[in-house]
Amino acid sequence: MAERGIGRAVSANGRRVGFVGLGEMGLPMATRLLRADFQVTGFDVRAARNQMLVSAGGDSVDSPRGAAEGAEAVVLIPFDGAQLESALFADVGVLGGLERGSLVLAMATVGPRLMQALARQVRDRGGYHFVDAPVTGGAARATAGELTAIAAGTSEAIDRARPLLEAMCSNVFHVGTEPGAAQVIKLINQLLVGIHLAATAEAFALGTAAGVNADQLYQVLTSGFARSEILVSRAAAVLDGSLRTGGAMGIYLKDLPLVLEMARELRVPLFTGGAAFNVVQLGAELGQADRDDAALIDLLMKLASRAP
Repeated sequence: MAERGIGRAVSANGRRVGFVGLGEMGLPMATRLLRADFQVTGFDVRAARNQMLVSAGGDSVDSPRGAAEGAEAVVLIPFDGAQLESALFADVGVLGGLERGSLVLAMATVGPRLMQALARQVRDRGGYHFVDAPVTGGAARATAGELTAIAAGTSEAIDRARPLLEAMCSNVFHVGTEPGAAQVIKLINQLLVGIHLAATAEAFALGTAAGVNADQLYQVLTSGFARSEILVSRAAAVLDGSLRTGGAMGIYLKDLPLVLEMARELRVPLFTGGAAFNVVQLGAELGQADRDDAALIDLLMKLASRAP
């Protein structure tokens, strides 16, 4: 049964969208659709996240199937591949409630091989349009509607998805006609992001061990050639003590193995990528796996401060 939102904006053309996965990225993305006058019915396994969507003006239901019923499109952005597969094909999955001819917009990062397989299964059901469209930019840009979408699918499917993508993203790149192509580019993106995080953590650890003032180090590095999005946002969250950026260590524990697997299949050595994953694994082994990714920088700085 749907839980109704109060004061929900209804689009002039009555387009209804199901939304599965209301995490740090998904919830602000669903909210952007509401602001663009789509009707949004969402589902998340956490009741609190469903209630947050209702508070924003959407509806919530108790299953992915419920989110899909009566919708022209369903957006799916769960955490990982197993959750995406379940959300699509389980007894209470999306395809049990979605009408033929509707759009499946898969925005999770799960790797090219699995996305290709899931797209084939959806297409085998007949009549569905499928778009592989992971996003990058982080939680703050999701809130602002400034994400970058990397989209792969047929021209017809992309045309159907574009109003949704443009409501959530400021950049939309159509990178291929076959699902999986967008996953390749997203994993390359994640390779760089993971390296930047590990490098930032090591840089501030080195500065700490050398007795450098961390605030001054931040000012210098963010003003020079070493500047990166990760450096700016994650180091700032360490220095102000919040350790709150909307990024999660679990993302790197999930995505970097997918990057390394793709590289092995293509026989491309990733020396810095492997090292970055080792740093993230160290953080996980020291109790940071469920924390914001800024905690990795904080951890290495604290370890360095104990160095002789």
